[in-house]
Amino acid sequence: MRLEPLVLSVCEGEPPGGATRRSCPFCGVRLAEGREPLFHADGFDEASCAPCSLVRHLERETIAEEAVLIWLPEMTQSALNALANRAHRLLAAEGALYLAASPFSVTRSYVANPAIEAIRAIEMRSAEAEARFGTASPRVLGQALLRAEPKLYAERARRLGGLRLWSRGRFFVAGEDVYPRLIAA
Repeated sequence: MRLEPLVLSVCEGEPPGGATRRSCPFCGVRLAEGREPLFHADGFDEASCAPCSLVRHLERETIAEEAVLIWLPEMTQSALNALANRAHRLLAAEGALYLAASPFSVTRSYVANPAIEAIRAIEMRSAEAEARFGTASPRVLGQALLRAEPKLYAERARRLGGLRLWSRGRFFVAGEDVYPRLIAA
């Protein structure tokens, strides 16, 4: 299966191809049968997984709660999203998906968990993103991309280099976090 390119973007439309997909066209993760569409502020629905949808829609009102920018040039955004999907599924199976949004929160009953340890290692890369770009906030990057000249926007993949978006295991629709339903399906 050929995957579509995945670049940090704002207001991106539907990728080429059929509307009835069984896997995400960007990272290859299998989509649940009968999955509800991921609606965006501009009204269209997207046939992709939630982490890939976040990468393509940095303009989302809730993007700062849903994701963080990290510096990880040694991994593609698609591979990172597939990893996020797997880690989130493991946490969801244990009833601990809420930990993905705050992996450094300490609990007294904490037992080492490979999914949480992987998420922590990845989230620590946000400091490098902030050092290189002045922010780890996807909202700030989204606002800058919305104001960018067309030529600059077209060159964003090259200019942003190893900057990636890490999903924090949340996806809000009309104020409700629907990610637990999406990841469990």
